[in-house]
Amino acid sequence: MSEATSVPLSETPIRDAACLVVVDASGSEPTVLMGRRHASQVFLPDKWVFPGGRVEEDDRVLANRFDGGFMPMDLAHEIKPFALAAVRELCEETGLIVGKNAPFIEQSAAWEAFVASGHSPAPAELLPFARAITPPGRVRRYDTWFFVAKANAITGNSSLPDGELLDLGWFTFSAAGELDLPRITKLVLEDVVALIQDDPEIKGLNELLPFYYSAGSTYRRDLISCKVAPPAP
Repeated sequence: MSEATSVPLSETPIRDAACLVVVDASGSEPTVLMGRRHASQVFLPDKWVFPGGRVEEDDRVLANRFDGGFMPMDLAHEIKPFALAAVRELCEETGLIVGKNAPFIEQSAAWEAFVASGHSPAPAELLPFARAITPPGRVRRYDTWFFVAKANAITGNSSLPDGELLDLGWFTFSAAGELDLPRITKLVLEDVVALIQDDPEIKGLNELLPFYYSAGSTYRRDLISCKVAPPAP
């Protein structure tokens, strides 16, 4: 048995991750971008999710010297790598670019596909929206920050997506709710619906954001700020 499979589920390490919820509110009914994970994947097989993935060390290094701005301007530094990862993962999984039409000089392997698009990342187009930690007992656990962006923040397309997500498409909120969603995806989708009802243009930033996590036998929803260092998992 390999080391990876011999770790007890109760001791599964928590990795950092980011997801980007892209909403198109230009039509008569808002739609959201979602894709289905491969049935062969260990974590959330065959489930419908928002584009996203792990935060890489290259994202942390870039965050330390990135001068392109974030939203809010006083976003906690600890969250900046998550915003950059969300932009990068959207590019990798969907081919869609949230960026500025300007060259981006970055030598890291993780950002190779984005660099090839000829754009520079624009994390200022992303609003921090929610945080969630995968409950204990799962084969993978993630400390995930969710961001929301308007579809008109997409400025271009890169090479073909990496194929990690199947059946990529835009779904109305009601249609998305009928998909086979992980519990946290369903909760975040409900939060997005509430956001669009209150702020259809997604212009404002809530001072306090939902934070979902397990506490013993209960599933908690607290409110936290994105302007201070987030509490440890």
